[in-house]
Amino acid sequence: MNQDLSVFVTPFALIIGCALVAGGILYFIDIRFLRSQTQAIASLVAGFAVLGALEVVLAGSSVSFFKAQQVQTSACELEGESAHPEARLGADAEVIQKHIRACMQDAGYEWSPGHHNCKDAAVATNPYCYLPTGSFDRAITALQLRFE
Repeated sequence: MNQDLSVFVTPFALIIGCALVAGGILYFIDIRFLRSQTQAIASLVAGFAVLGALEVVLAGSSVSFFKAQQVQTSACELEGESAHPEARLGADAEVIQKHIRACMQDAGYEWSPGHHNCKDAAVATNPYCYLPTGSFDRAITALQLRFE
């Protein structure tokens, strides 16, 4: 989602989700803004769905998961080029590639060249060629990469 749009939509989604959840909860403590138990349950489900979707949008659009991987790859590239300025001039370009891979490994990523964007350019600076070593981050990043 576009960051400008998410800043505008987020407060409204938060208010709507909380209102739906509150309406459902209030029905079950005998404060009846809704007509039936079915409406109260539907309100709870819809409210939690809106809040869950909002959480996914906010987590996915912030600097986490694949976006964090892209940022870390760039940071490692800068570190590698700064540490080996002679390699940038053509002395030994493989030194920078090794440095980037080691930096990514130290940051908690492993080389995983299975993604189709990595197969097109299997170089150390390609963020599609890595996956996080943590199981939760790995699962979310792998899910994000399926849609790339």
